[in-house]
Amino acid sequence: MNNNTYFGAIDIGSNAVRLVVKSIEKDPFDNSVSLSQDLLVRFPLRLGEDAFTQGKISSEKITQLLHLMKSFRQMLKIFPVINIRACATSAMRDAKNGEKIARLIQKNTGIEIEIIDGEEEASIIYETHIERELGQEADYMYMDVGGGSTQISLIHSGKLVYSHSFNIGTVRMMNNKIDQEEMDMFIAKLQELRAEYPTFKLVGSGGNINKLNKLLLKKKDGNRVNVEQLKRLRQELSPLTTEARMKKYRIKRDRAEVIDFAAHIFTDAANAMQIEEIIVPSINITDGIVNKMFLKYLEN
Repeated sequence: MNNNTYFGAIDIGSNAVRLVVKSIEKDPFDNSVSLSQDLLVRFPLRLGEDAFTQGKISSEKITQLLHLMKSFRQMLKIFPVINIRACATSAMRDAKNGEKIARLIQKNTGIEIEIIDGEEEASIIYETHIERELGQEADYMYMDVGGGSTQISLIHSGKLVYSHSFNIGTVRMMNNKIDQEEMDMFIAKLQELRAEYPTFKLVGSGGNINKLNKLLLKKKDGNRVNVEQLKRLRQELSPLTTEARMKKYRIKRDRAEVIDFAAHIFTDAANAMQIEEIIVPSINITDGIVNKMFLKYLEN
């Protein structure tokens, strides 16, 4: 193992659980530093199926999560991480036994799990600071669609001016657990922000929009999704069975089951904001977690 400085991040989401390890990389020419990804593990545990339908996480999935976290602990021994942060989001927030599960995992693995609220989740997504790469001369709306919630964060002149999390997600939608009032509030807020900041660009994040982008990708388009093309893809996806989607688009089952719902949320949001294009950099909550630790490390 080299002498790099490593950071670890765990995201316990409603659809999947992820472990990411990144290290600091120094440019030999100008001594500038950046982050390089060394490890990414994703397991589609789908805690939201239990949390959103039963109000708690089942014994079977608790056991699976515990085994998974023990595996993560062993993987982390390979890397001399100086800091690790584990965050649980919508499913663990909604589950009445979420705190109990967090204590069980800490006792058995030593990994402390933070069950973060929606505002903190939106703030972490903002910490990816992707707008710095896209160009600060524009305003940006981050929209991260997960299994249990959708986070929106508005950046105006390089500053975060609005951030909120809505209980709207692909696993909730799959199980008919989205409240219509919540959806109405979401659409109304997007329209309100668009009226106040009429030139912002939409930045989409999350595994599903990345996969949708790949399905639509043309080399000339790069990391941008045309909303009209996305609508047509949604029309193709909707009538297909999970097995048909897996075969036609060569995607895994857990993605095939929810990708249509993600397309639904993104296209409805784009319609509300009258946006024709979605910028799709490859970012997620683990990137924000690591970036926050990295910036704190540089400050110290």
